Amino acid sequence: MTKWLSKNSNSTATDIEIRGKRIPGAIVQILHNRGCDTPEAIEKFFAPSLSDLYDPFLMSDMEKAVDRITRAIRDKERILIHGDYDADGITGAALLIGNLRKFGAVVSYYIPRRLEEGYGLSVSGIKKTIEEKCSVLITVDCGSSAVDEISYANRHNIDVIVCDHHQPKEVLPEALALINPKLPDSDYPFRDLAGVGVAFKLVEALHAKMHQPKEEIYEDLDLVAIGSVVDIVPLVDENRILVKYGINRIPKSTKIGIKAMLEETGLKQGITSYHLGFVIGPRINACGRLHDAASALELFLAQDMSHASELAHGLSLDNDERKGIEEIIYKEALEIVRTTGREKDRIMIAAKQGWHEGVLGIVASRIIADYFHPTMVLSLREGVAKGSARSIPGFDITEAIGSCQNLLTKYGGHTQAAGLEFPSKNLDLFKECINSYAQRFESTLFERKSLYDMELSLSEITPELVYFLKYFEPTGTANPQPVFLGKDLEVVGIPRVIGSNHLKIALRHKGKAFPAIAFGQADDILNIEVGKTRVNCLYSVAEDSFLGKRKVVLKIKEMNKIT
Repeated sequence: MTKWLSKNSNSTATDIEIRGKRIPGAIVQILHNRGCDTPEAIEKFFAPSLSDLYDPFLMSDMEKAVDRITRAIRDKERILIHGDYDADGITGAALLIGNLRKFGAVVSYYIPRRLEEGYGLSVSGIKKTIEEKCSVLITVDCGSSAVDEISYANRHNIDVIVCDHHQPKEVLPEALALINPKLPDSDYPFRDLAGVGVAFKLVEALHAKMHQPKEEIYEDLDLVAIGSVVDIVPLVDENRILVKYGINRIPKSTKIGIKAMLEETGLKQGITSYHLGFVIGPRINACGRLHDAASALELFLAQDMSHASELAHGLSLDNDERKGIEEIIYKEALEIVRTTGREKDRIMIAAKQGWHEGVLGIVASRIIADYFHPTMVLSLREGVAKGSARSIPGFDITEAIGSCQNLLTKYGGHTQAAGLEFPSKNLDLFKECINSYAQRFESTLFERKSLYDMELSLSEITPELVYFLKYFEPTGTANPQPVFLGKDLEVVGIPRVIGSNHLKIALRHKGKAFPAIAFGQADDILNIEVGKTRVNCLYSVAEDSFLGKRKVVLKIKEMNKIT
């Protein structure tokens, strides 16, 4: 059974007033729990400003990188942008290509193919740099661990500028410039930018160096928002500023590719981080998962609406295909976990011959949803095990994999996601090694927990509370949508099933009632006696619009019947 744990301290905040606005005590308490414990911090949370962005030249090697790029622009040297095949790398590449071309640079690009080349700076990309006689290569969302590849580029007189956000390894590549806020000696105030966020800082520095209006770069915050949300970076500090302004730009974006994607998905106004993460993001990632991510980059660079619409529709078709492949592998991986006696392992590992490598990370995430254990899903092919790992809060999966590096060919990633490759003959040894490492941790770490912000009675759901809850957007990692505990709520109205598996009910407490939707809990309809059943639940508060009228709806995350 899932444990429900409160983020709340024992203290209770009271209403405060900032600039003539009364902020309910419940909102103040949630913000206190998230580290905003002064009126100044609360005001900055609700009204983040672009003026609060950090100076890009605080980033290591930024000055060196900008000087080299401006010289290349001036001397008409050719520049190659080497991106990555996911949404972060694609949006970052589009951001750099568009801005460099605006400055008159001669720019080409290279996006590696996931299945043939894997993650990172590709030797094939460097060979293309040589063939096209480019003297500068700029990586986006990769390169921090590419020691051998950058050495190869150096031998061919190519100046490499690494623009990345991944955790570097102990030995750093000898690039002309390493722009990465996670470098050991970095003085940059915020370490958790996405790859597209680091690319944005490079563009910001270029504008400053070339005395261009700062306002021009804000037009590209739509790309920054998409890449940052889809890469699941923490939506706090500088990321929160970039994503908040970027999401606001998306409905009015001047980019033909984004317009085409909005038409394809039917999104118009009211776009949130949810739509980026679960509607737009999967379409951008799908082509890279299945074959070639270049079509997603071409969408963002498109100048013709007809062509952009074709590309956007193609990404939707790729996404549909991806879902089908993913579902088959998920069922097979689940069966392997259940039938091989590995359910009791702290780290779940499922491997099979010939699985499609492009969807293994998503499958791993789905198995975590079932078991709440770090999970690895591996494809076996020609004597090699290759795949993806996903983790749970508090368990650094890349560090765990690194504890078994003597068995590996290569690996890399973040605390919560990683890729790895090793000879398949080492599979059993690897399972034992990494599960032995996981035994160092308290068993409670591997128990499913649901966190809520605070207990909230239905009588406390006021128009003022609903108003301020909207300003928590963009929500996501490190800034989740506020969740409340409701106790002893009476189920009223006529329960019914809506959508594929959702339960629509109404909840009442002390005479105050709200409509509610319990996601994925349609089976509970059999256990409800209207007017008699009472529940405890975790819920969020939202506003839905129907026939032009707005109403408050409780969105139930979890619900337990009171016996």
